Amino acid sequence: MKRFAAFEDSALMARLQRLARTEIDLQERIQTRIREAELERRWVSSDPAYQRLAAALKQVRNELRDTEQEHLTRMGTSAAGVFAAV
Repeated sequence: MKRFAAFEDSALMARLQRLARTEIDLQERIQTRIREAELERRWVSSDPAYQRLAAALKQVRNELRDTEQEHLTRMGTSAAGVFAAV
């Protein structure tokens, strides 16, 4: 992907780790918000805080998927180079 062309491998790995931590954090925050909304007897799906967190989680998961795909592509390219040299 051209989007990641400027990323060195180490920066790409750091991005993967950061996105994974962010995904876990957002999942925890969503669970907390669900519990709070239920205690307030609010319908969770219409809760604005829940909606914002869910949208952020969806975006992070999309970015994580794209970054993982780039990482796998690079690993495949690297492995192909190693096998070609043999």
